Amino acid sequence: MAVTCSRWERLIEKAEREGNKEKALEFREKLVECVVYMAQGLIARGRSRDLDEAEELLKYGDEVGNKLGINELLFHVNLLRKKIEEKRERRRPKEAEAKQ
Repeated sequence: MAVTCSRWERLIEKAEREGNKEKALEFREKLVECVVYMAQGLIARGRSRDLDEAEELLKYGDEVGNKLGINELLFHVNLLRKKIEEKRERRRPKEAEAKQ
């Protein structure tokens, strides 16, 4: 999943090397959208492996957000991590009942 979004990271870096601030900003927005929308989709599915994938994607988002200084991405990553935790919290009582 992060591989798909890393395309935008490479484009940001290329635009910055070329001094094209407008394109770099555009690609930053696309990177944020990519990470956020893909993670939201995985969280919405809600299966354990989807939540694990979403966490990996958010880990990538956190790393690239810090590396490139994209505070908007860091903000969304934190919100989405809370959603994952909420989903897992709601699931725990059901898993405990199933084991009995």
